[in-house]
Amino acid sequence: MSCSLLEFCRLQELKTVRDFLFNSQKTEPVEEKTQSDNELSWDTSDWESAWDSGDNKEEEATSATVAEEETTGKSGPWLQDCVVSLSPCSDLLVVAREHKAVFLSAKWRTDDSGREEMTLAVSWTGTLSTEEGECVSSSICIPLASQKRSSTGRPDWTCVVVGFTSGYVRFYTENGVLLLAQLLHEDPVLRLKCRTYEIPRHPGVSEQHEENQVARAAAAGSDVIQPPPLAYKKWGLQDMDTIVDHSSVGVMTLCVFDQMKNASILGGFNASVKGSPPAMSQYITVGGGPYTGFYYAVE
Repeated sequence: MSCSLLEFCRLQELKTVRDFLFNSQKTEPVEEKTQSDNELSWDTSDWESAWDSGDNKEEEATSATVAEEETTGKSGPWLQDCVVSLSPCSDLLVVAREHKAVFLSAKWRTDDSGREEMTLAVSWTGTLSTEEGECVSSSICIPLASQKRSSTGRPDWTCVVVGFTSGYVRFYTENGVLLLAQLLHEDPVLRLKCRTYEIPRHPGVSEQHEENQVARAAAAGSDVIQPPPLAYKKWGLQDMDTIVDHSSVGVMTLCVFDQMKNASILGGFNASVKGSPPAMSQYITVGGGPYTGFYYAVE
């Protein structure tokens, strides 16, 4: 079985992103001065001889590392020290480090051969955090679709959700405007995940309109946006030593057999069974002790 990787976009301003996130004010190496302002490269003129002799490989690697340290102030690939998230529609890329972030939006341009290609260009740069000492620890891009039935299916805009080491979760527009901030926990936000909204099909489950209210506030273009507090529930997942990832399956109902089985195990022989099975949210976790956990939260 084989597969092919198709290029759908290019990043033309990586150097701009790196310089902003790492505050690079130092003089660039000589080998980079011959390149354009938005390219990250080094001199490859002596690569051919290095492949033949094999004597200059270590020297070339050392030169590349030195060039990286001079521009970023540290060794190693700089992108690995950043929090990166891409929209599912591939039209918005977020690169953040510490308290700063760069938003790159998709744009179409014509290359030298006259072919149309998509590129991600810097659309906004700035500071995200408002509390002293907090840093970006996680981010996710959520496209918000229109409520109009005549919509073509493309999202109206993309909401950037950022988690911080202080426990805050903040929602931003594509232009870096803060929409909502919520302190969910007093520990660092390890990971943000999103599940597509579905209209409730079970009785007793109320719809959530927080996302729609935030979308309307952003569409209004007002400088002062005061959406209502974010409605949320906090669950404590017990009986598991370590949790490294989780998935929200959604609201579900058990079949009659599973309902009677659970009632017999938990309540014993004389346990009573309700006429209609309750609706519950299911969460699946992976980690250690045990490896996989299945949790059910009865609403």
